[in-house]
Amino acid sequence: MKKKWVTLLILSIFIGILIYFQAKNGVKILNPTPRFAPITRFSMNKFESNDDNESQIEGYSSTIESFKNGYVQDVSIVSHRIFILDKEKFAREVIQMIIDNSLKGIMFSYDVNGYPNELHITVYLNEAAYRSGNSSFKISYTQDRQYGFMYNIKDNPEKFLLEIFEE
Repeated sequence: MKKKWVTLLILSIFIGILIYFQAKNGVKILNPTPRFAPITRFSMNKFESNDDNESQIEGYSSTIESFKNGYVQDVSIVSHRIFILDKEKFAREVIQMIIDNSLKGIMFSYDVNGYPNELHITVYLNEAAYRSGNSSFKISYTQDRQYGFMYNIKDNPEKFLLEIFEE
């Protein structure tokens, strides 16, 4: 009987640790190929303090494809979560963070070309999955092709369709 209680205690501590790391970890932006000028990259000091108690977000640039009348932004992120239950809610939060330019360590320059006309996000659960290229899912935030690139992701969100593709 005592073994049963010890086993349950160890199991509950393990589950508590998993839940703690799931709840406390934020979103980390990664893309190791900085090639385009409209994105600014800031280096992050991993030892600096974080006042708002969120986990630190290390940023790299994302890629941009420019067209005659708009541009498409591709971003790879590492969620640093064990699992993501509500992928649509997570996708909307990440899109809002990109629109608000509220990601730490990365600054999108929307003053040159404006906001993107299409957004593609690849989500990795952890850095090991990122290094091996095993993405968890992909997020596509696009407008109907009949509009071309008429609208941007900030000013006309009602014209955009959110799609999530499982890997």
